Amino acid sequence: MSFIKLENIAKSYLYGEGEVHALRGVSFSIDKGEFVAIMGPSGSGKSTLLQILGFLDKPTSGKYFFEDKISDSYSDDEIARIRNEKMGFIFQAFNLLPRTTVAENVKLPLLYSKIKENEWNTLAQKAIEQVGLTHRVNHEPSRLSGGEQQRTAIARALITNPEVIFADEPTGNLDSQSGHLVMETLQKLNEEQGRTIVLITHETHTAEHAQRIIKIFDGKIESDSIVKNRRKANDMELLK
Repeated sequence: MSFIKLENIAKSYLYGEGEVHALRGVSFSIDKGEFVAIMGPSGSGKSTLLQILGFLDKPTSGKYFFEDKISDSYSDDEIARIRNEKMGFIFQAFNLLPRTTVAENVKLPLLYSKIKENEWNTLAQKAIEQVGLTHRVNHEPSRLSGGEQQRTAIARALITNPEVIFADEPTGNLDSQSGHLVMETLQKLNEEQGRTIVLITHETHTAEHAQRIIKIFDGKIESDSIVKNRRKANDMELLK
């Protein structure tokens, strides 16, 4: 059975006297351990799709299955638990607390978890090691590069050991070199740890780090294909 499955998902919004159709009958599935890029131009519906996948919004019609269970059957408490424990989120804006160290920023999701506080430092250290930032652990965001800030956000997404990581334009605020390092980090998390990653992007060179690209246009799936010439992560020791 698929880890994530969408059947004929549609989403519409009232806008003035009319209706905007953000998604129009989207269907696909994602297995555990896949790295999937959802690619499309602005206004194509890709961010709306990510919000539905991450239980941040509900479809107007269609069915969304997470771990073989239809989303409508989850209670609000179950959804909150899933989002905290089984999903990690990375956004274009890093959303770091400015006067707080890397370590403290990474530990933020644990405030809402059932994990005992005496385990927090160990978990934070492990997550920070996974993104290659042990030399920045006591730095505040103002002392980090953009790429280091985004890698801090990745560590924060990892700390609860989620089943899937949703990354919404994670390189959008970065220069090309920093963006490449961030994508290498995500790619290595997929290749070396089997993390399921769903990436939203409008950039071809970013999407090519994934194993599979789903192209969306005007709320519809335009294509769904395996990446034949997947970009290779270099030899940098970001993950150990």
